[in-house]
Amino acid sequence: MRREEVKDELVDKAKKVLDDQMTHREKMEDKALTSKNKSAEGEWKKEEIDFLKNNRSEMSNEELEEFFLEDKFETDWKPFSRTEERYILESFGTTDTENIAEALNRDVEQVEKKIKMMGLDVEGLK
Repeated sequence: MRREEVKDELVDKAKKVLDDQMTHREKMEDKALTSKNKSAEGEWKKEEIDFLKNNRSEMSNEELEEFFLEDKFETDWKPFSRTEERYILESFGTTDTENIAEALNRDVEQVEKKIKMMGLDVEGLK
């Protein structure tokens, strides 16, 4: 075996060992950096950042990974206005999700996602 081939093989083995030693969070971060959820410039969407800020301590790594891998931030997602967000905050806990969605003329699923992105507990309303 040539010297260069031996070096390449050692580098490949070292990379594999490092990959195997990565923590789950590091793997998620690595996946996020190469994720299709990022814009072409490599930046996170505002909704993604808000979701992470509001849920990073309440959700496990696996739950966060599942949420992002399910592509919860569809390209046809129409951002919520400040007025809609205020209505959700004022109505949350006293009005069920279906009625909030109806008042905002939105799908229940969209409202549930927005509530979760805001760091509020959707399960408490069902």
